[in-house]
Amino acid sequence: MKEYFVCYAVFVILFSKDSLCCFQANSEANRSVTTGSSFYEECCCTDSEYKPGLLWWLDPFNNVISGPGIDSNVYIEEQEQCLALHIPSTSKTLSGPYRCVTTFGGLQYSQTHNLDVFDPLYFYGTAIEQYLVHSNNSLIKCQAKGATEPLIRWYRGKDGQNEISNYTVKYQLMPDGLLVNNVTNEDEGVYKCSASVLSTGEEVETDIVAKVMTIPVITQLTASPETVVASGESLILQCIAEGLPDPEILWKKVPDPKTKEEEKGQEKNITWTTESKDSIRFKNITPEDAGTYECHARNFVGVSTKQIKIVVLIPPTIIGFNDKAVLEGDMVPIFCNVTGLPLPNVTITYEGKSFDERTTEYETFIENFSVLKVNRSHGGIYICNATNDVDSVSEMMHLSVLHQPYFDHKEEIVWAWNGETVNISCAHESNPPANFTWSYVTGNFSTIEKQEHDNIVLDYETALEHTLPFSRLFAPFGKHTCTARNQFGEATKAYHIKKGFRPSVVENVITTDETATSVTFNIEAPLAYDGPPVIGFIAEYDEAKNYAITDIHPNRTWAAGIPYKLEKLKPNTTYHIKFAAINRVNTGDWSEPYIFTTMDKSVPEPPIFLQDPLEVSSSKVLKWKAPESNGEPIDYYALRYCPMDEESDPALCKEYRLEETTEMELRDLQQNTTYYLELIAHNAEGNSTPANFSLTMLDEVPNKPAPVLSGGALIGISIIVVLICLVLLDVLLYFWKKQGIIASCCCKKSKKRKPNPLNARDKKGLLKDNRESGTDDTLKRPNNGHKEYEYNKTTGIITGKHSSV
Repeated sequence: MKEYFVCYAVFVILFSKDSLCCFQANSEANRSVTTGSSFYEECCCTDSEYKPGLLWWLDPFNNVISGPGIDSNVYIEEQEQCLALHIPSTSKTLSGPYRCVTTFGGLQYSQTHNLDVFDPLYFYGTAIEQYLVHSNNSLIKCQAKGATEPLIRWYRGKDGQNEISNYTVKYQLMPDGLLVNNVTNEDEGVYKCSASVLSTGEEVETDIVAKVMTIPVITQLTASPETVVASGESLILQCIAEGLPDPEILWKKVPDPKTKEEEKGQEKNITWTTESKDSIRFKNITPEDAGTYECHARNFVGVSTKQIKIVVLIPPTIIGFNDKAVLEGDMVPIFCNVTGLPLPNVTITYEGKSFDERTTEYETFIENFSVLKVNRSHGGIYICNATNDVDSVSEMMHLSVLHQPYFDHKEEIVWAWNGETVNISCAHESNPPANFTWSYVTGNFSTIEKQEHDNIVLDYETALEHTLPFSRLFAPFGKHTCTARNQFGEATKAYHIKKGFRPSVVENVITTDETATSVTFNIEAPLAYDGPPVIGFIAEYDEAKNYAITDIHPNRTWAAGIPYKLEKLKPNTTYHIKFAAINRVNTGDWSEPYIFTTMDKSVPEPPIFLQDPLEVSSSKVLKWKAPESNGEPIDYYALRYCPMDEESDPALCKEYRLEETTEMELRDLQQNTTYYLELIAHNAEGNSTPANFSLTMLDEVPNKPAPVLSGGALIGISIIVVLICLVLLDVLLYFWKKQGIIASCCCKKSKKRKPNPLNARDKKGLLKDNRESGTDDTLKRPNNGHKEYEYNKTTGIITGKHSSV
């Protein structure tokens, strides 16, 4: 196609009648463009009578370039008197001479445009952020390409004012970048790399941020909650490291040096999970997780490591504390094996034969791994308690001691008399249980038929315990023996049942304390008799002038062991008194009269305080017991108390006179102050000896706030609330259904009789008797003996003067 077009153009030029000329000289121009840019060049005709076909464009291969719309990146465009060459996107393959051609006078003229397409100047292999290694020689890379080898210049700072010279101590220009010698932290910053091509005039530059890389430094290695953790709890290990670039954190468990060699090479299961980039988590830590963990922080510069030791506490476990059965007299170790971390503290306690029995014949606490020569008292329940920082556990062990029977007392004297009931028992202690038999050796046995006695003995041998009701016909005095026997031995117990008598005469009595109104005796119980011990004494006494006149005298009974004191006696008066001892059998004979004389009237005895100082300090109420008045009644008490401080002023002492009372509320005592209290009883004879003690007032404990309302007030309020609710309910019923108490009171209607239907029909009142009109004679209608109606009660028919019937 192109060949035909060229022939046609030549033909038109050669054989055109009117030859035209666009230009008559050859010219040449050079043009350089970058790859990818557009190229546009016009070739114009100077002749005003320009016609298409006078100009054409030839590519570097002398091919005629066609117009637009063809599948080519090079085409021509028709203008008014010009033919333009257009290359929208140039490439290196399109470089070469492009000619605009015309002819005149049989000669060919051309305008040559030498197109040089080259790559634009650009950087490659140049990162905008680069790292320098501290204390090393590091290269900042910057490489560029252009039409020709570019010229590289370096500047320090973002503004690019300080150019870096070559071959200095610090810097050295390299083909692929800038070499920084002996990098320090001061070398960190912005470097500007500039590249230029002189032939094209191109220049590009880029800012490179240089950061000094540092070896990782672990700043913090922690365990949360702490490095010591109980088994089963959660644990987080965190390793925080600094470095540039940011270091990578790796974790490793350090093998235990005590681990066997064959176990060191084995791969352990990782029991933790990664919580974040710098921490790991043990959800339920186990004892196997205990050990040393190593944190590795690494980057391009180097590696830093740090270790942390984790201790896993193990709760106590008791091993082998089992029940035992041993023979009495054997040597038995008492031990409680335990495991745990830290090593538990072990205590072994003896709890007795059962949990209700807590007394033993030896120490309650048993040393672990002790050896006991056991006897029957060692048998029972032992508790092992193991405690450490994690938990506390206990185990129970029952030690069964096999032994022969034992009785608490092998011999026992029992007193009996007519009407007394005696209980004898073969109760014993044995392990295993023992068989028992009874035997009886008669003593002072009453007259009874032998056959009946034999029957009693037969029944008597079959029971563990027996109740013997003594009487005149049945009095089995003598020796009753129980024999208990098992495979380890036997034991016997004998009851010697003897006849008991009442006490003998009281012989030794002396007075130990005498006052005007009282006397205290020391009475020795008689011993010269066979029978139960004395349980009390009875005394009969009276004034000497009355003692021989009558046999009726005041008496007083005391239980054995309490002070034998007579009170409310008359002063300076002689008394006669006799004593008798009492036991369970009966009361003994009276002693000979004992004569004593009370003292004259005197001052009272000292008052007796009923509280200790701590109780007085807390209650602020002082109480005392009225002492012996010694013949004259106590008319008042004198209380005096003073602060006991070293610098106390006697004027600070308080004195009170108290009548007819044995207590006083102490209101004016200061807190944290010690007082000396003195209490005196007074009667007509004078003052008693002072009773005194020291009292320290402690800080008040804040009292609980008193209830705002009392119980009675709360009950009253509750009743009022209930009444208000009832009234509101009644009002609601009144407005809703006209019911209730209010409705009954306000809406009560008088009961009226139902109107007579006859009267309802009598519109004119003809059926009314004149008497119904009342007493007003003016209202009566005269009848003159004439009735206007007649009413038949049988048929109910009314007949009047106007009736048609």
